[in-house]
Amino acid sequence: MPSTSRGHRVAVLAMGALTAIVTLFADDKQAVPYPDGFRSWTHVKSIIVGPDHATFEKRGGIHHYYANAPAVAGYRAGSFPDGSIVVDEAVFTKDGEGRAKGITLEGDRRFLDVMVKDSHRYATTGGWGYEHFDRNEATGQLSASDQATCSACHSKSPADHVFSVIRP
Repeated sequence: MPSTSRGHRVAVLAMGALTAIVTLFADDKQAVPYPDGFRSWTHVKSIIVGPDHATFEKRGGIHHYYANAPAVAGYRAGSFPDGSIVVDEAVFTKDGEGRAKGITLEGDRRFLDVMVKDSHRYATTGGWGYEHFDRNEATGQLSASDQATCSACHSKSPADHVFSVIRP
């Protein structure tokens, strides 16, 4: 089916001499692609979400933040240009054994959250597109409603929707 400029789907149904045009109001989600090669970008910082944090059940573990070159410039300027991509890679933790006893190690990937700045494509969400990729999946999980929820929270950030701060 062809798409309209608003992301809706249009179907043309021919019934004898009568042609009906039906607009199907599909999810207006603007896809955010999987960020291949993000680990070669600038490492912004790492945090650990521990068991005492309110979000531990869904977000617990080590989070590594990565930024592409435009996003690094945005961190330094306080405003992010179109083309900026920020990635939050969350991994589970595991206890070291043997010689590694007493060391907290990275486990499997928990999820990947991605923000992409494109002020035209994501105009309804403050210029940012949001996506969540479970574990090692390359297919995003967020609906348009979920993306709007991300935007509502991120709009509270004083730094152009981005909460993280680059390490000096």
